[in-house]
Amino acid sequence: MTNNSDDRTIAFQDQTALAGRDGSAPAGSDAPKARFICLDSSQIEGALPGDGQIHLHAGTEQTVGRGDSCTYPIPSRKLSRQHARIFPGVGNWGVEDLNSTNGIQVNRQKVKTAWLNDGDEVRFGPIPFRFEIDRSTLQAGAMASVGAAADDGSEDRTMMVGSLGASKAVIEAARVVEPEPPPELRPTGTSANDDGARKGGIGRLFAMAAGVLILAGVVAGAVVYYPVYQENQAIAAVIERVETTAGRIIQRGRDMNLARLSGQDFRSDIDTLQPRIQEIWQKVKEFPDRADLANSFARIRMLQFERVFTTLFNNGRIQDAGQRADALVQRLGEVDRALPSSVEARAKDDLLKAIDLARLAGIMVQYRQFATQYPMVSRGGPSSSDRLPSLEDIRVVDQRKAEFNRYRSGLNQVLKRDYRILDSLVEEIDSRDFTLIGRWREYLMRQQ
Repeated sequence: MTNNSDDRTIAFQDQTALAGRDGSAPAGSDAPKARFICLDSSQIEGALPGDGQIHLHAGTEQTVGRGDSCTYPIPSRKLSRQHARIFPGVGNWGVEDLNSTNGIQVNRQKVKTAWLNDGDEVRFGPIPFRFEIDRSTLQAGAMASVGAAADDGSEDRTMMVGSLGASKAVIEAARVVEPEPPPELRPTGTSANDDGARKGGIGRLFAMAAGVLILAGVVAGAVVYYPVYQENQAIAAVIERVETTAGRIIQRGRDMNLARLSGQDFRSDIDTLQPRIQEIWQKVKEFPDRADLANSFARIRMLQFERVFTTLFNNGRIQDAGQRADALVQRLGEVDRALPSSVEARAKDDLLKAIDLARLAGIMVQYRQFATQYPMVSRGGPSSSDRLPSLEDIRVVDQRKAEFNRYRSGLNQVLKRDYRILDSLVEEIDSRDFTLIGRWREYLMRQQ
C-alpha cells in the first residue's frame, strides 16, 4: 500500500498515550480546560492563591503542595512540600502522587496515579477538591475533530475505537506486505501491478474485518462497563449529598457557643441528618465492600450521635447515653467487618476514627456515672448522710484513665476539627470529673 490515500486508519488513543515524541503536538495539547474547586478549607492555614481554584489549561501541568516552589501552593501542614502533580493527557487530565506523606485519593480511594472524570472528588491529603471540566471547550474540541475527519479527502478510512496499543496492532497487521517473489516464481499470467492490487485489496479487507472485530469488542465492553459506570455515579451522588449535609452541620458546631452547651437544642440538626443517614445506610447494605461508603456513613452517623449523646448527657440520662455509645460501636464494627480484608486501615480511616470516638464516649459515661453517684467531697469530708465510694471504686475508674487519654490524644485533631461539641464534653470530664475522683482518693487515703 504505497499510496497513503488508498487506506487510512484513524485510531482514538487511550489515556496512556504520550504525544510529542516524534515532534508532533506536545502531550496534552488537546486536553480540555478544567479546574479544581476546594470543597473544605478548614485544614488550610491561610488563603488559597488567586480565586481559590486550580485552573488547568492544555499543554501545561500544575504541582500542588505546601512548598513555595509549587505552581499552586496550598498552606497546610497536612500536605508535603511537593505533594501531587496534575498533568494533561489525550483529551483528559490525570493526577499523580509525588511520594507524599498523606497521599491522594480519588472518590475516597487511595491512588498513586489516576485519570479523572468530570465531577470526581480528589483529596490532596485530607483536603478535598472537585474536578470539573469546561464542557464548552470539550464540545468544541470534539466538533473540530469531526470536522477535520469530514474534510479529509481519503478514499477509504477505517475508524477504530479502543486503546492505542490495540489500534496499532491492527494497523501494523494491515500494512504487512509479503516480499514480492522473483519473476520465475510468479504464477503465469500475473504481473507486479496485479499482485499489488491483489495485496492492497486483501490488506483493506483485513483492516476492515479487524476494525469490525474491535468495534464489536468495544460494544461488548460498553455493555458490561456501562452498568458499573452508572452504579459508581449513583454512589458518588449519594456520597456528595451526604458530605454536603455533613459540612453544613460541622460548620454549625463551629459557630456554636460551647460555653452554653447545656442549653443547646440539637433537634434541628438531628432531623436534618436523619434522611441522609437512611439514604447512605441503604447503599452501605447494598455495597458492603465499599470503603468510601463506609467512611461517609461513619462520619454523618457520628455527627448525629454527637448531638443525641450530648443531649442525654447534659440531661442526666447517663445510662441511656452509654447504651447509645455501645450500640454505635457495634453498628460501625459490623460495617468494618463487612469490608474486604484487603482494605487497608488508611482507606477506612474515618470509619475507624468514628469507632474510637464512640468508645471514648463510653468511657466518659463511666466517669460521669461515678461523679453522679458521688457528687461532692468538701474539705471537711462528706456529711454523715453521704454515701462514700471505696478505694476499689476509685481504682476501677482510674484503670480507664490511661485508655481515655490514649483515645483523646489520638483523636484530638478530628475532635477539634469536626466534633467540637463532643470535644467540649471531653474537656469537661477532664477538668471536672477527674478532679472529683482525685479529691475522693485523697480523702479516702487520709481515712486509712
